[in-house]
Amino acid sequence: MPVEIPAANQGGAGADDTGEPCGDLIAGYDEDGPTAFECGAPVRHTETGYHCSRGHSYTYAVHREAEGWDYASDPVEAELLGHAGVRGVHPGDGRTWI
Repeated sequence: MPVEIPAANQGGAGADDTGEPCGDLIAGYDEDGPTAFECGAPVRHTETGYHCSRGHSYTYAVHREAEGWDYASDPVEAELLGHAGVRGVHPGDGRTWI
């Protein structure tokens, strides 16, 4: 089944950086103590999602569904996905929850 991506999300593997910043959160510190900052690195769109120059990536839902997996933020969510026949993976690194 071919997967259609909205034209706004198409860029191809060789597309130039969009200039849009990565919104992934990074742990850090400021004058008030522990906090989180947006990554801010340039984003590059691909045929299946996007990634930034600091290694963060995201895969569009239609591709995750076609491949039989989805992001799960904890083991409970991964277990619920498993009951639906979907493999739950860590959002940060793509490892499968056990």
